[in-house]
Amino acid sequence: MDLAKIPLFRDLPPEDLQALQGEARSLKLSKGEVLFLEGEPVRALFVVQKGLLKVYKLDPQGRKQVVLHVEGPGKVLAEVALFLDHPTYPASAEALEESEVLCVPKEAFFRLVEERPPLARALLRYLARRQGQLLHLLDRLVFHEVRERLAEFLLERLKEEGQGFRLPTNPELAALLGTVPEAVSRNLGELYRRKLIRLSGRKVEIPDPKALEEIVQR
Repeated sequence: MDLAKIPLFRDLPPEDLQALQGEARSLKLSKGEVLFLEGEPVRALFVVQKGLLKVYKLDPQGRKQVVLHVEGPGKVLAEVALFLDHPTYPASAEALEESEVLCVPKEAFFRLVEERPPLARALLRYLARRQGQLLHLLDRLVFHEVRERLAEFLLERLKEEGQGFRLPTNPELAALLGTVPEAVSRNLGELYRRKLIRLSGRKVEIPDPKALEEIVQR
């Protein structure tokens, strides 16, 4: 993967990108394979190269999953956990399909951040953007209906992955949208009947994104 296309690294000069690439290694994951578990010591910064990973937490009994987010190619995992006082993963990550991630060992990443100020500035900008995204998510959960949240999620996936992107399962999607699987199924069905989306298994196409945008903007 071209590191310059990853939001966290896109503004770095070529020499910093080359140094980062020199420390990275690729890791392949099969469907259902766990990348890291909640509570494990943080060992690396991860960048999704291919596939789809879900980040989730378990309830106190260790049974019910709460999906926090789903990340595709170009997205970074565990960037905040690296800088905790006691760096352990606050959630778990699992591949939803055959995937590949780029790993930058923690010690190597720290060294590069200390040696290369552009990387440190890029990291601060990225974390600020992530905070803004979290505030937007909170606003969406509080003030928007399920259909609006679902439409916005679909448009975000379209922008990031293009037509034919893979949809998480209804329970995973419900957790992401702050609702229940039945509401997800009902609203997906409504969008399908109105021909605002096309479904082939869990693959989604959006024939007219502007029509879907009208739902978000109501």
